[in-house]
Amino acid sequence: MSMGRILRAMAPATVMLVSGLAHAATVPVARSMQLRLDAAIHGKRAVLYVVRRADQAPIDGAGRVTAEINGHALPLRPEGTGYAFSLAGLPAGPQSLQVVVAHNGIRELLTGTITLPKRSTGPGAFALLERHGYGAWWILNIVVLLLAARLIMRRKPPPPESR
Repeated sequence: MSMGRILRAMAPATVMLVSGLAHAATVPVARSMQLRLDAAIHGKRAVLYVVRRADQAPIDGAGRVTAEINGHALPLRPEGTGYAFSLAGLPAGPQSLQVVVAHNGIRELLTGTITLPKRSTGPGAFALLERHGYGAWWILNIVVLLLAARLIMRRKPPPPESR
């Protein structure tokens, strides 16, 4: 495999890692006989996913889900099959979450705990590398080495000496 192909293959993952677009895993927050509530933290926002347990179909659409965190209303906006909210102004650590879901002609209350991350002090890529530990540093180091190897391979040989 050529160096160019290797770089092109690694570029999307590297861009996602450095830009912070890599998705966090969802964690279960609450569940009832009919519904499951999961949450995922993506940088400075979180997304709640409400799914029917019977058929795994998402409950989505404006006005179908309302939420409170520690007794304060949480402004949600539909995003794909979930509901996003900003983490700005919310304290780090475990928080009490209450979600009301309107489905099948009923309103159901789901309660659970969501753990919000502490705010990173460094901006951008370095804070992301700090949060993801050694794996992110390995990827960054490999990309730098591949770029350096590519530049060395593209160097022009010195002109032949004339006598």
